[in-house]
Amino acid sequence: MKSPEENHSVDESSTAEPSAPRAPRGRTRRVLVGLLTALVVIATVAMVGGAWFFSGQIRAGALDVHAPSDEMTLRVVMASARSITLEETGERQEPLRHDETYGVAWDSGYGQISGAARVDGNHVTRRLVLLEGSPPKDGQLARLERDAFPDDPASVLGVPVKQVRYQSPAGAFAAWFAPGKGHTWAILVHGQRAARTETLRAMRITTATGLPSLAITYRNDTDAPQDPSHFYGFGRTEWRDLQAAVQFALDHGADKLVLVGYSMGGGITAAFMQHSNLATHVCAIVLDSPMLDLGATIDHQAAERSLPLVGLPIPPPLTWTAKQLAAVRYHVDWDTLDYLRDSSWLDVPTLVFHGDHDGTAPLATSQRLARAHHDLVELVTVVHAEHVASWNQDPNAYDRELSRFLVHNRCA
Repeated sequence: MKSPEENHSVDESSTAEPSAPRAPRGRTRRVLVGLLTALVVIATVAMVGGAWFFSGQIRAGALDVHAPSDEMTLRVVMASARSITLEETGERQEPLRHDETYGVAWDSGYGQISGAARVDGNHVTRRLVLLEGSPPKDGQLARLERDAFPDDPASVLGVPVKQVRYQSPAGAFAAWFAPGKGHTWAILVHGQRAARTETLRAMRITTATGLPSLAITYRNDTDAPQDPSHFYGFGRTEWRDLQAAVQFALDHGADKLVLVGYSMGGGITAAFMQHSNLATHVCAIVLDSPMLDLGATIDHQAAERSLPLVGLPIPPPLTWTAKQLAAVRYHVDWDTLDYLRDSSWLDVPTLVFHGDHDGTAPLATSQRLARAHHDLVELVTVVHAEHVASWNQDPNAYDRELSRFLVHNRCA
C-alpha cells in the first residue's frame, strides 16, 4: 500500500508529462497566425498598390485629353497609279494585312487602300486609289488611317461644305455643314481622340440621301475650347455642346434630327437624349461601336491585359478596386456613365453597328441595348471588325444598311 506522498508524486508526474508538447504547438500556431497576417498585409498592400497603378492607367487610357497621333510609321517601298507597297517602321499594323479599306496619308497626298493584301516578308502590297494630292514617291513616309478619307469634306462629299460655328456654355465650336433637302437634319458626333473626318464615312450617306448634315466638334477637341477638368466626360459634360449644335440646326431650318454617334460620340448622344429638352426633335439614331457604359469598357479592356512582370490575367477584384480609386482620384461617377442602367432615353428607331472583334467597347453593351429595346434597335454585328471599323470591313454592306435605314426613317 502506497503512502499519500507517493500517490501525490505519481499524480504530479502523470499530469506533467502529457503537457510537455503543448508549448511547441502553441508557438507553431502563433507562427502560422503571424505568417498568415503578414501574407494578408502583403496581399492588401499589393492590391492597393496595384489598384493605385491601374487607376492611373484608367486616367491615361480613358480620361486624359490628347490629339490623335499623326506619326508616320509606314515607308513607301513602291507605288504606281493602282497599287502601293508599304513597309512598317514601327509596330505591326494588322489592318494593313487584312482585306479592309483604310486610308493612307503622306505629305503630298491621300489615298485609299482596299482589296486582298499581298504579303512578302515585311512588305505589304495593296490596291490604291488616289483621293487627293500627288501620288506617293518611293521611300516616302506614310500613315495608315481608319477614317479612310482626307480632311477636305467637300471633295469627299461632292457637295459644297461650309464651316459654321455655334456657341455652347464651354465656348464657340466649329462644324462642317453640307446642305440638303427638307427639314430633317443629320448631326454627326465623332469619338474620343478622333476628328470630324471620322464621320465622313457616314456623312457620305446622309448627304446622298438628301439630309442636311452637320459634323460637329465638342470640348477637348483639337483647336476647340477645353473642359475645365481637362478630362473627357464620356457624355457627362459634352452633351451640352451637342445640345448647342442641335439648337443651331433648329435655328437654321431643322425640325427633326437624326443623330449619328461614333464610340464616345454614342455616349454623348445617350447623355443628350437623357438630359436635353431638345431631345424631342430626334426621330432616329445611328450608333457605331457606341461607348454606353464606361465601367464595362474598363472591365473589358482589363480582361484583355496581363499583370506586369508576372504575365497573369488581371483579377476582377483588382479592376474593381482600381475603378473605386479612380472615382475618388478623378471624380468619375461610374453609374452616371452607364447609359444602360436606365435606357429609357432611347425612344426612337436606332441602327447600331458593332464589330465582334472590338477590343475597346464591348459588343455585349450594344447587345444589352438591343435586348432592352428589341422593337426599336437594329443591331448589325460585323464579323472580324475592330473598334469603329465596321465600315472598313465591308464599305458597300455598311453603306447599304445605313442608306436603307435613313430612307425608311426619314422622320417626315
